[in-house]
Amino acid sequence: MKILIYKRTHKGDPDGAGIFGNQDCMGKVKNWNYDAVIGIGGKSPWKEDQDIKFKINWIGLGPKKINSSGRGSGVVFSNFALFEESGEDIEDHYPHLFEYMYSSRKRFDMVPSLPDNVFNEVKNILESAKNYPSSPLYDIEYIDNFVVAPHSQTQKCKECYQGKEVEIDIDF
Repeated sequence: MKILIYKRTHKGDPDGAGIFGNQDCMGKVKNWNYDAVIGIGGKSPWKEDQDIKFKINWIGLGPKKINSSGRGSGVVFSNFALFEESGEDIEDHYPHLFEYMYSSRKRFDMVPSLPDNVFNEVKNILESAKNYPSSPLYDIEYIDNFVVAPHSQTQKCKECYQGKEVEIDIDF
């Protein structure tokens, strides 16, 4: 199973409609081949989004790509859990993942396998999302006139995709 784990700098992508890419922040990353996504709050989120820092922000399983006017497809999920600031604190609940992701300046993890202790925590995070419903728009194939919404802030996302492929292989 391929898992995309990335650090977020702001809320709102995905939003309550369950579309990953509604603000186009992650650009072409959304088109990569993955089976699940875990969005975690980065060390330096935007000032107005400090409450997502070091938390599990969202989880998506079973991605399905839909059209988009942005740099990559929009993505909806068969199981979608959006927590934003109310997500579990990674340092408290997933200390090995915390150390693994935050002990360096990497935005994404690019290794083909995880240490056992990190793997077990990631597996538990994914298991927790299996009981969540699909993205509200999962059953659609095409959204007429789906236009990517601009960031609500005026600054650009400084840590968006920099042309690197990121996949983590997880075998259950």
